[in-house]
Formats: sequence, C-alpha cells, structure tokens
Amino acid sequence: MNAGIVSLEDGTPCIVYDEQLPYAISHVAFNDDGYQITLVYADADPSGPEGHTFEYPLDPPFVELLGERGNVAVAFMQNQQVIDINIYPVKFILS
Repeated sequence: MNAGIVSLEDGTPCIVYDEQLPYAISHVAFNDDGYQITLVYADADPSGPEGHTFEYPLDPPFVELLGERGNVAVAFMQNQQVIDINIYPVKFILS
C-alpha cells in the first residue's frame, strides 16, 4: 500500500492511501516507539490484524500537528480521484 500525507484546505492533516482496506476504520493510533501510525479497524476479524500499520515513521512536525489537532483525515484515492475522506480521532500510544 502506498500512502502520502497532505494538508486539506482548512489545514487538517490527511493520510491518503491507494488500496482498499478490508474493514472500516475506527480511529488512527500513533505509536511513539517507532513513530508509526496504524489505521485501526472498527470490526476486524479477531483472528486477523487489528489494523494497517504504515512501515515508515512520521516526521516530528506531522506528529506535532496530530497532537495539536487531535484528529486526522484519512482518504482513499483510486485513479487519481479521492473516493472517500473521513476524519478520525488520533490515539497516542506512549512507550
């Protein structure tokens, strides 16, 4: 899955990804241990993954923006068009 970080017109940080997720998202988790974010599934199969964790760490300025805002937009992009965009709370996991 490819993903990028953009800012919406109102300044809301937005994570844009290009593959359909298997479940709806309930929230976004940020783990300060690896500076990684996870799109946490709302109704995940108990035997499957809890969500999708992006492998690359976030830049500190983006993490600071997430802390200030407390939420993040998440958008699915297909054929260079945004198909779906929603706002989710960010839950911080501190080690």
